[in-house]
Amino acid sequence: MWTFIVVGLFGFLWLTGRSKASNKNEPIKILADSAAQNAAGGENQLIAPETLYDFGTISMKNGNVSKMFKVTNGTDKDVNFPSLTTSCMCTVAYFVRSDGNKNGPFGMPGMGFVPKLNETIKAGQSTDIEVVYDPNAHGPAGVGRIDRFVYLEDDNGNKLQFEIKANVTP
Repeated sequence: MWTFIVVGLFGFLWLTGRSKASNKNEPIKILADSAAQNAAGGENQLIAPETLYDFGTISMKNGNVSKMFKVTNGTDKDVNFPSLTTSCMCTVAYFVRSDGNKNGPFGMPGMGFVPKLNETIKAGQSTDIEVVYDPNAHGPAGVGRIDRFVYLEDDNGNKLQFEIKANVTP
């Protein structure tokens, strides 16, 4: 009985704590209101029409899966990004430049060397962040639901978070 109550409580808390940002129909705007940002002369506004993607059921035998997320600089100033990181070593991210060239891979801090991104999105311009998930990275124990994150951080410490989900099968 107690198990049922505890599981029900955690389920309720998980459902009520889900971010409204996962609505795929609304662009996500990241606004900074820090003193450092205001001193720099304005607000940082990054717009991402999609920040969550569910691959559905994927098979380890079929290898890596990837998703492109678009990011737009909605300001009249260039925005610099020193950092692009992931939440797990099974996931890497690439900053795709306007000429199609990729900067990366960028991975999880603490799991080897993660280079600095040092890229800029010019005022009013867009770029893509490519997220690649390796379902084989955790070995045979890596089956089931996964939930991974990618963080694009600007010079002021503002982070835009992307999320991928999947159900991994052998």
